[in-house]
Amino acid sequence: MQYRCKLLCISAIQLCLLKNYRTVDLTEDSEILDEVVVVGYSSEKKSDLTGSVSVVKMKDVSDTPTGNVIQALQGRVAGMNITTDGTPGGLSTGTSIRGTSSFRSEANGPLYVIDGVMTRENPGTILNSNDVESIQVLKDAASASIYGAQAANGVIIITTKRAKKGECRVKFDATLTLQTYQSGLDMLNADQWGEVYWSAYKYSYGTTPTSELYGNGATPKLQPYANLNGVMVTPQNTDWEKEIHRTALMQTYSVGLSKGDEYGTSSMSLSWLDHDGIIKGSDFQKANARFSSDYGFINNRLRAGGNVTVNWWRQHNAPGGIEENAIKMHPARTVYDSEGNFNDQVAFGLNDTPNLMRQIEEEATNKREYWRVFGNAYLSIEPIKNLIVKTNFGLNYHNGNDKIFTPANLRDKTNNLYQYSSKTTDWVWTNTAQYNVDFGKNSLMALIGVEAKRNHFEDMFGEGKGLEIEDPNYLYLGNVTANKNTGSGASNYSMFSVFGKINYTWDNKYLLSFTLRRDASSRLSNSHNYDWFPSVSAGWRISQEKFMESTRKWLSDLKIRGAYGVNGNDIIANDAFYAKYAMDLDRAAYAIGGGNTLTPGALRSRSTNPDLTWEKTYQTNVGLDASLLNSKLNFSFDYFYKKTNDMLVEKPYIATIGEGGYCWYNGGSMINKGVEITAEWRQSLNKDFSYNVGINVTAMKNEVTDLMKDIYYTWGGGNGIDKSIVGQALGSWMGYKTDGVFRTQEEVDAYKAKYKVSFGNPAVGRVRYVDTNGDGEINDRDRTWLGTDLPKAQFGLTLGANWKGFDLSLFFNSIIRDAWNNSKFYTDFFPLWTGNHGTQLLDAANAYERYLQTGYYASNIPAPAVDNSNNENEGSEYFIEDGSFVRLKTLSLGYTLPKSVQSKLSLKNARIYFQAQNLFTITNYTGADPEGLGYPYALPRQYTFGVQFGF
Repeated sequence: MQYRCKLLCISAIQLCLLKNYRTVDLTEDSEILDEVVVVGYSSEKKSDLTGSVSVVKMKDVSDTPTGNVIQALQGRVAGMNITTDGTPGGLSTGTSIRGTSSFRSEANGPLYVIDGVMTRENPGTILNSNDVESIQVLKDAASASIYGAQAANGVIIITTKRAKKGECRVKFDATLTLQTYQSGLDMLNADQWGEVYWSAYKYSYGTTPTSELYGNGATPKLQPYANLNGVMVTPQNTDWEKEIHRTALMQTYSVGLSKGDEYGTSSMSLSWLDHDGIIKGSDFQKANARFSSDYGFINNRLRAGGNVTVNWWRQHNAPGGIEENAIKMHPARTVYDSEGNFNDQVAFGLNDTPNLMRQIEEEATNKREYWRVFGNAYLSIEPIKNLIVKTNFGLNYHNGNDKIFTPANLRDKTNNLYQYSSKTTDWVWTNTAQYNVDFGKNSLMALIGVEAKRNHFEDMFGEGKGLEIEDPNYLYLGNVTANKNTGSGASNYSMFSVFGKINYTWDNKYLLSFTLRRDASSRLSNSHNYDWFPSVSAGWRISQEKFMESTRKWLSDLKIRGAYGVNGNDIIANDAFYAKYAMDLDRAAYAIGGGNTLTPGALRSRSTNPDLTWEKTYQTNVGLDASLLNSKLNFSFDYFYKKTNDMLVEKPYIATIGEGGYCWYNGGSMINKGVEITAEWRQSLNKDFSYNVGINVTAMKNEVTDLMKDIYYTWGGGNGIDKSIVGQALGSWMGYKTDGVFRTQEEVDAYKAKYKVSFGNPAVGRVRYVDTNGDGEINDRDRTWLGTDLPKAQFGLTLGANWKGFDLSLFFNSIIRDAWNNSKFYTDFFPLWTGNHGTQLLDAANAYERYLQTGYYASNIPAPAVDNSNNENEGSEYFIEDGSFVRLKTLSLGYTLPKSVQSKLSLKNARIYFQAQNLFTITNYTGADPEGLGYPYALPRQYTFGVQFGF
């Protein structure tokens, strides 16, 4: 097989170099590509669009080395929010379009349509970025409603590259990327920790402590301590963030072969990604092979073709929670003891967090390994002029295996093995008929279709303990000796749909579009499993009117458009409608006939709801598109309003219901509204120099507008009494408002005289809580809504220039939002955790010493203490910061060889480039990274060298 593939590659290269025919230069022209966009089962001229569609310029992201092409779009599309971190392969990338539309996080992602095959899986596990030809983002109901119940959160259409007529080319791309750790917090070293501890003890008790780790003198002094195996450890300063991170490499290679003539086209590509993570022991490898073909018969009235992608990928994960544990670890904890064993000390002051380097070493062989076949085949016929009848069958098949082994260690004397395997078969069969006709000033496109899709999923797992040998070749379930446990399951999901669409244009000025789709889903009740999803949109190209003739010297095009439509959502468990029962020996066994022999029985685990129906999103969009000054300046504006009703929730239930009280319901509503602005200026000053400036802005607001009565005050953070999340954004925080810290004893005395304090213990250097309800008492009734970390606004700025063969581009990404900095739990409050803390506590300790002399506490950080008498572990406004940032996301500099040199070398293109990512960030946020709140896998700073050439 390898020999045949090698011959195929050599033959394709020889044909490209030796065949004597006229060469057609297909240099990319972005203006021409922008004229036609793929919008679902068909394509349309961009000037005729009445919905909100964003077209991604692939040349802007093609240099970005990543395992997930969606990751490279972060900040580049108005209304599209992409969250990502440094996980190798981009597998942690999340996408939302125009906000959160569902209470369920798994139901808020867009639908991906790759060469007509629909999926909600991570594109990073399906595609090689170099194989992508174009990406269109359908954001409103008018553009996405052709996908009906699957499009409530938008649709991303990805079209892969294909050979073109008259083309015979070989392309090669390679990148080498250096990744460095750039995040982190300023944490105490071991000696500083002792200084803060002494200050905290003095604050709380007025004296110095006696410590196993720091002694009992007037000043702290580190003492040797014993490891769990009794071996003595000499303390030293350990920077755990530096210990677990490394400088890592990422490599990508891609080869593409393509050939096309008057009879058809075919192409093949092979790619390899090897991505080492900046956390030691984590990595990702992916091999990808893709083949596509298109052939025409009977003067192209009959066409057939398809795509198939086969890939394999393997992932070694970082230990769970390692980024958080790195800041929690006490700095006096060493990696090894004096005998070279991992130090797993659990003595006073050192906390019980596992040794991170031990975890990394133990889990280095744990892996996820997957195979996937993804593709489609189509046949289209033109029985009469302008009528295209097409059938397309798409397949997404993958299977995977996970193996997790935990060897015996000082903390746990028993090893453990867990294995998991799964198989998914996903197919979709689409049949459409499309008719296009122009008569006079009228233009009409009519499309009808029928579609069936089915998903079958199977999985099984096994686990056990006590393997006698820990050699990797012995790590299989058949060798476990205790606690054996196995299980398996399967599920099915299907949908059947019919749809139609009509686009009408008169005189290239008045545009009208109507779409209707009927979907039936197996996830909903039999009496409510289908529904209709319509949309209507209209546009007016004002610039084509006669009364606008005087503006045509500077106004190239002006169009206003409006749309309204309905989409659905059925993303819940495949068996959500059914009542479920489970065999259970512990809770459902019965001694039939008496005696000690138990017979397993069944218990109900979920109840059914015969009224379960669709979650629906109603969308309104009003927009304006303008092109000015001979298309040098292009501008787009959209206002959108989305309201979701009958939201699908699996609500909590009261205990009196007993077993099986879980049940899916429809209840609650939520709105998202906002504006999107995109503007771009492109100009060529002469034949050698051109430049461009582009900006996109999104401002958005989310609000929960209704909930079911029985969870009105309890769901989503409500206090269960009189405060509901209704009227707040989804994910809003509830806690105590604060007003800095107490500076003087006089402030403390005045506070106690004014309020009855039933919550907290006011003192100098402690957080001051606010009486939000005005009842004169500080208690838990003062908890109130404090905001949300949902973006208020997002910005993307692109700057580019070309001079002769050189090209330079910079891309800045920005988000305006509040942030809950939960790392303050560790960094700012000494009594809340026995592990490490932030260096800001040194300043707080010094401020307390000055207070003893001056009577004034001059720090915004609470004074170190050894007890938590002021309840500062409770959620409060103290943890909220300005999480806004501006980041130079990418900087690229490239050079393309002159055409004359390329011609002499028989090349079609030849370019080298350098790119840097995440170069600097401007922010007031004091956490590790304002882009990835919390403790995600840290985003690295990256430096890439790449080469591209073809012939």
